[in-house]
Amino acid sequence: MAAKPVGWGMIGTRGWSDMILGPAINAARGARFKAVLSTKQENAERYCASHGVARGYTDLEAFLADPVIDVVWIASPNHLHKDQTIAALKAGKHVLCEKPMAMNQAECRAMTRAAKKAGRLLTIGYNSRYHPRLDKLREQWQGGRFGEPVHMHCEFRYRYPHVPDDWWRLDDAKSGCWVLGDIGTHFIDMLRWFNGEAKTVHAHLSNKAYGSSADTASVSIGFANGAFGTITASVAVTTGGGFELLGSESHCRIEGGFVGIPGSMTTVRQGGKPRTVPLAGHDTYKAQVESVTRAVARGTPLAVTAHDGLANVRIIEQARGW
Repeated sequence: MAAKPVGWGMIGTRGWSDMILGPAINAARGARFKAVLSTKQENAERYCASHGVARGYTDLEAFLADPVIDVVWIASPNHLHKDQTIAALKAGKHVLCEKPMAMNQAECRAMTRAAKKAGRLLTIGYNSRYHPRLDKLREQWQGGRFGEPVHMHCEFRYRYPHVPDDWWRLDDAKSGCWVLGDIGTHFIDMLRWFNGEAKTVHAHLSNKAYGSSADTASVSIGFANGAFGTITASVAVTTGGGFELLGSESHCRIEGGFVGIPGSMTTVRQGGKPRTVPLAGHDTYKAQVESVTRAVARGTPLAVTAHDGLANVRIIEQARGW
């Protein structure tokens, strides 16, 4: 007998929710997109029409009371994550909260306590963990395929084509640091996923492009496994990026690959010649929905835990200095 489909609800109707997240739910096996919550009725109706969603809400309490929703995907501004997550958990819903988990560690801990008390799942939106080739690369890194881990570097640059003056990301009180909460948080998770817990954090931040919240960052992290990692992230300069791993016996450079985009992977063993292979694109958002759906329906382990979200925010706090 086939398992009952898992009902999903979305908080947020604009930007990434509209372009990427909604389509991911509709494409995922075992998931059914049931309802959406927006601040405006016209936005909810537009979103429902675009994505084939039956129910559009503007009231959080009514949305969370809907029995067809099993999982709530929270894709709202960062400063709303804590309150909306706790409300959803108290209503008996499982939660996929977009990154970063919250504004600070205290909020993350409150969310974790709420999940434990409610007996519901809480996971965070680090979708690169759902890329099978990157997962295999992580196993090789940790298993000694590259020798002793020495250094891992992640880089991504993307200049926003249009930045409204009143955009929430420009306000530290709502974003918790634009570049770190938007892009840097993904690579912080990548470094932790490969290397384990962080011991030391140092950073340089700049806001020269927009003059408000930091738009460019360089972060260095020392890890308990003896390796160190560096991040270069910017929402203010020309687009590009990738990441590389340097071990004592081998080196790997990936062009692209970030959040499932296609690219290439070049590996060089000590004394050998470079070997380059294509890195196929992968819908990591769809894979994320399917993984969370299995966790809800079958009790399989979460790929990203609330602890991962908390540890990531701890590094962001150290990097931004507040």
